[in-house]
Amino acid sequence: MRTRRTQLGVTLDQLAGTSGVSAAALSRVERGLLSPTLRNAIAIARGLGLELSELVERDNAKITRDGENLRFFDDVTGIERLTLARPTPDLELLSYSVPPGATSNRFAPHKPGTREIFHVLTGRLEIHAGQETITLGAGDTATVLVDTEHWFRNIGDQPVRIILTILGA
Repeated sequence: MRTRRTQLGVTLDQLAGTSGVSAAALSRVERGLLSPTLRNAIAIARGLGLELSELVERDNAKITRDGENLRFFDDVTGIERLTLARPTPDLELLSYSVPPGATSNRFAPHKPGTREIFHVLTGRLEIHAGQETITLGAGDTATVLVDTEHWFRNIGDQPVRIILTILGA
């Protein structure tokens, strides 16, 4: 709970306001001095923007089978994004397919210190982050600071497939 709260930049008082659980109780939960009721656990999870299972999950392995991925498809650009894994709130693994000539939306800056790791499987990709432009080909990997507006585009004549890891600060 503390990890997620601090990642969001939320104080105990702010979480108390959004969850309806007192700041004193939240503090005791974070310190392991109090086990919340189911009702309070659900309220805390919602206050943190999570499902209860995400807050308490302790499985050794989480498997996402083919076809179960969260999929986003942009009808205008033809870009497809699959969420492969999100083991923690500050780590996400994505797969992108980018048609020739397609440009992603412009992504808002992430929290300071956040990095995106692009690994190109096929094609040629141009990444824009702030004033920097990076060109990658198949097999190339770049780690990019993304605390500024950023986007990417396929600069080749074949589809680009990338694995993207977002690593929060």
